[in-house]
Amino acid sequence: MKKIGIILCTAALAVQAAAISASAEEASAKVYVTIGNAGKTVVAAEAVTVKDLDSDGKLTIDEALYAAHEQFYNGGAAAGYANETTQYGLSLKTLWGVTNGGGYGYYVNDGFAMSLSDPVKEGDYLNAFVYQDLDKWSDRYAYFDVRTLPDAKQGDTVTLKLSEMVFGADGAPVPGPVANAVITVDGEETAYKTDADGKVDLKLEKAGSVQISAKADHILAPFVLRAEVGAAETTAAPETTTEAAETTTAAATTTTAKAGSTTTTKAAATKTGDTNAVPALAVTMLAGFGAALAMRRRTEK
Repeated sequence: MKKIGIILCTAALAVQAAAISASAEEASAKVYVTIGNAGKTVVAAEAVTVKDLDSDGKLTIDEALYAAHEQFYNGGAAAGYANETTQYGLSLKTLWGVTNGGGYGYYVNDGFAMSLSDPVKEGDYLNAFVYQDLDKWSDRYAYFDVRTLPDAKQGDTVTLKLSEMVFGADGAPVPGPVANAVITVDGEETAYKTDADGKVDLKLEKAGSVQISAKADHILAPFVLRAEVGAAETTAAPETTTEAAETTTAAATTTTAKAGSTTTTKAAATKTGDTNAVPALAVTMLAGFGAALAMRRRTEK
């Protein structure tokens, strides 16, 4: 019985440990955060790890913004971020060091958020900004129809659609196209503009990490499409090897003897194995032998 009890206790502890481990994994998530202030993007779709700071079992916008300030704001969240509870729930009090009485906006995955208590999960995109127009609250949240450009290469042309949120008569946000907006790349204006439907065909002129945004004739809250653009692929020309024909020319050798001697050219000399020279040599030898024999006979007489 004791053995059975030990086995059951061990199994229970293992299950509990697995549950704690799974809970710990679920208690954090990677969220991409963008923060805008004074019309500029100060945090551009940066990945931050959001943790369950209050151990309530869920991850929230508040915890994501806290993590972003901890990671990117000089002095951390204690210096640049604060929340407060209002009639609308948990709300922003200070964003990126700015305390303006509630002039902030924040969206999750381009959808309007009600309070900082709204949940976030792995892979979400969070955009928070400080309003520039605190009188008429005319700042409009804008966004492209894509959040990244996978497999983009330098020289590619991509089609983007730019939309903005406007509030209807009932106070509900309604998306609509942004026409005649100037596209910017890394903060620099380009010659590209959106059409009446908010669409634009943008050529990716450079490689690397690029930030694509837009400017309009009215206030757009800072936003960014961050893309990793690969270098243009180059095709190497086929290598052709031409071998020069080797030509060997043998120069005729001429030997000139001293004065009074005969000049002999190798080309005119008799060669060993020349069949035409053999009979001539034989005739000469026979003639010489005959002359010597005749002379000898005369002498003997």
